[in-house]
Amino acid sequence: MNAILVFAVKRFLAMIVIIWVIVTVVFFLAHLTPYDPITLLLGAKARQEHLAYLQLRHLYGLDQTLWQQYLNYTGGLLHGNLGYAEEQGALGTPVWSILRSGVPVSLRLGGYALLVALLVGLPVGLISAIKQNSAIDHFSQTAVIVAFAVPSFVFAPICQLIFGVELKWLPVAGWGDPGVLGLKELIMPVLIFAAGLAGFFAKSFRSFMLEVLGQDYIRTARAKGLKEQRVVILHAMKNTLIPLATIVGPILAFLIVGAFIIELFFSIPGIGNITVNAVIASDYPVIEATTILLAVAVVVVNFLTDIFYALIDPRVRL
Repeated sequence: MNAILVFAVKRFLAMIVIIWVIVTVVFFLAHLTPYDPITLLLGAKARQEHLAYLQLRHLYGLDQTLWQQYLNYTGGLLHGNLGYAEEQGALGTPVWSILRSGVPVSLRLGGYALLVALLVGLPVGLISAIKQNSAIDHFSQTAVIVAFAVPSFVFAPICQLIFGVELKWLPVAGWGDPGVLGLKELIMPVLIFAAGLAGFFAKSFRSFMLEVLGQDYIRTARAKGLKEQRVVILHAMKNTLIPLATIVGPILAFLIVGAFIIELFFSIPGIGNITVNAVIASDYPVIEATTILLAVAVVVVNFLTDIFYALIDPRVRL
């Protein structure tokens, strides 16, 4: 237990350092761009309304030195302040008030896609491993390669055209009332989002299962006369937990990147859509905040994965 605690503390301290590095890099990249956000905000009026220009620079602390701005920004983050929007339509609005409506939407979209991908990908991978080199295996592997290789920005417009425009079965955009499930609005974006992830799960799980099924202890279990179902479930599947834990990081990265594409194509008001709109409007505080939030999410999940990995594999603690 002490070994796990020491391991967890070390990983936690490393996580804090990584988050600090992320915040620092994002801040300086955003502030070293050649564009003046106040000039972009005021447009042609920037020269005419010089007093308003100076007042806005003072309001956002842009008249201070870069290091002072950095200290103010990091201090604000420690108190939960992500800054204030600079877009003309939302000038002075706290960034978190803009993001908080998008966070649950993105979590919901990613959660549903992950659930569908697990329910489809793991059984397909398992069956392919058990039926290795059979017609079922060849067919499932072909489907997996197509699902994993074809990007969602190709699937999305095709499905919208077929199922939305031509057949009129499903809406091509929108998310419905946030308080209602909105099943029709969910089906197409969730399935398209889950397709590539399901392919990744199926291919990875098949490889893990084949590796485990080739181990000596599996052959010994079969030689003892145990039923194949018992061998697969009790002996093989249990030992795929360790390699499965190693793909959590890539899965989260896939969910984050994929969310941007899906939310943009289907006009879903999540974090991805908010970030794209902020980039178009050159709203740097919102861009900084979303970048930091998503990066921190990846770091935290990797930290939790490391702890889980250490619990199931004692060798990691050493």
